[in-house]
Amino acid sequence: MATFFGLLPAVLIIVLAQLGRRMRVFAVFAYAMLLLVDFILLLTAAGLRMMAAQEIPLTWPWNGQTVSVSPAELHMLSLYVGVSAILALLVLLPVGQRGLAYFISVRPGDSVHATALSFAAYLISLSVVQRVFLDAIARAGVNVSVVSVQDLIGQTAAFILLAFFGVGWVIQRSTRDTLRRLGVVWPHWREFKVAVGTAFGLLIMQAVLGALWMAFSPEGVQAVEDLSKMLLGEFFNPWGAILIGVAAGLGEELVFRGALQPRFGVLLTSVLFAMMHSQYWLSFAMGVVFLLGLVLGIVRKRVNTTAAIFAHAMYNTVLVLLAVYAPNVSP
Repeated sequence: MATFFGLLPAVLIIVLAQLGRRMRVFAVFAYAMLLLVDFILLLTAAGLRMMAAQEIPLTWPWNGQTVSVSPAELHMLSLYVGVSAILALLVLLPVGQRGLAYFISVRPGDSVHATALSFAAYLISLSVVQRVFLDAIARAGVNVSVVSVQDLIGQTAAFILLAFFGVGWVIQRSTRDTLRRLGVVWPHWREFKVAVGTAFGLLIMQAVLGALWMAFSPEGVQAVEDLSKMLLGEFFNPWGAILIGVAAGLGEELVFRGALQPRFGVLLTSVLFAMMHSQYWLSFAMGVVFLLGLVLGIVRKRVNTTAAIFAHAMYNTVLVLLAVYAPNVSP
C-alpha cells in the first residue's frame, strides 16, 4: 500500500484547501505545503543538473539488478522537474490564476482551485520521472512487474479520496451533492448502452490507429508493449484485466472526468489524463490515450460520469485481454 500512503499528503493538502474556503488559516497551511513541495522540486532539479554536468549517473538496486539513469536523462529530468516547480509556483500567484481564468473555469484566489492547478503542474514532472525510471529498469533487464495488486488498489483508493474531498465531500457538500457534482448516478440501462457503444467504438479506434502505428513504427509498438508488460505484467491474466478495468474506471474517471473536467474543461483534462500514463510518454500511444480522454470527456459532458466509468472499465478490460491473447496489442 506504499502508493496509497504516498498519495495521502495530496489528500491532506486538498482537505486543508477545502477547509481554507471557510477559515483562511487552513488555506495558509495548504499553500505552505505546496510551497514546500515546490522548494523540494527546485532543489531536486538543481541536484540533478549538477549530477548531469559532472556526468555522474544515478544508480540504485532493484530486484537484484543495478538500475542506472544516464547523465543525459538526468539533464532532461532536471529541466522537466524545474519547469513543473515553476509552473506550480506561478499558478499559486493571483496573476497566474487570473490569466488561466480566461481559458478554464477557475476562480482566482480560491484555495481549492489553486491546489488543483498545482497538482496539474506536478503531473508534468511525475510523468517524465516515471517514464525515465521505467526505461532504466527495462535496460537493466529486471523481469518483474513494477506495479503490484496492492499498488493498484492503493492508487485507486487514493484517487477516490482525492475526487471526493476535492469537490468538498463532508466539508462543503453532503454525500448526495458530492455525487451530483462528480456526475455519478445510479446506473440504468441508458448508462450501460452508452458505455458499451463507447467502449466498442474506442476499441475500433485503437485497432485502426494501432495498425497504422505498426505500419510506420513497429519498433515503437514493441517498445511500448514491452514497457506496458513490465509495468503491468502481474495483471496480464483474466482477473488482472478485470481489476485494471475497475481500477481505471473508478479512480481515473472520478478524478479526471468527475472532479477536474467541470473546472478544467475537456481538452486540458484530456491532456493531463494522457500525461498520467507515463509508459506512453511522447509516443503515438500517448496520442491514443489523449483521444480516449476526449471521448470519455464528451461522454461525461453529455451523459454522466457513471457512463464514462463503465466505458473506461470495459475498454481497459478488453484491451488487457487482447494483450494477453493477441499479439501486438498494448493496454
